[in-house]
Amino acid sequence: MKASIARKDIMKKHHSRIHNPSKRYPALLAATMFACLTTALVSGCDVEDRGEVRNEVPLPTDSILNFACPDEGIFPEECVLENPENPYRTANVTDETKFQLSDEAPSAKSRYYVWATALARQPTGENQYFTAISLHEVFGESASPTTRDQAIKAYRSVLDNFFFSATFFVVPFSSGEASVAIPIKDEVGINLVTPTAASLVPLYSDPLFARDAISDWGYIWDPDNEIMSFFE
Repeated sequence: MKASIARKDIMKKHHSRIHNPSKRYPALLAATMFACLTTALVSGCDVEDRGEVRNEVPLPTDSILNFACPDEGIFPEECVLENPENPYRTANVTDETKFQLSDEAPSAKSRYYVWATALARQPTGENQYFTAISLHEVFGESASPTTRDQAIKAYRSVLDNFFFSATFFVVPFSSGEASVAIPIKDEVGINLVTPTAASLVPLYSDPLFARDAISDWGYIWDPDNEIMSFFE
């Protein structure tokens, strides 16, 4: 039950979901956030006395990524904060706002910028993992070899830099909620080896090539138990 929920909902906090292609939001940063006076999600935005947002930042809905540097979106690189195509580079992307912003983003490309910005400002395994997923989704739309390579690097970064990190999903009950931790290292293995289980396109032409890459990185994927471990 835990695994199926994690795959379907991609393990988001606060019941929000990243992967929902049927949802469509206005492609404006101001429109997809609360007004600056009430939530301050966007820093330095102009507001009228009535609290109406005066300036608007378009959010991308295409699938073309132009990276500001070779390792954009990969810890410890922070060049995404200098990428003029990143509409969130001046937004207040924090641990408290990132899931809302991601859930309200109109495209995988926009979600990538949310998570890459979160990663640059707060390097955590969760932020690196969702950056990788967003890159994986963009690759599914664009089939860009560069985006594919970036997604693979992002997944490897999770293993190399945040191996014991976790993310959470919330299970609602009539009497309350349970927040359950999920090891992201195992989700990385699923997304690389059997990505269709997570509604993602393959990054490798055959699962054996994915396992070959994982082995080359110094890790071991157990396909029966879906557990990632490392050489000792």
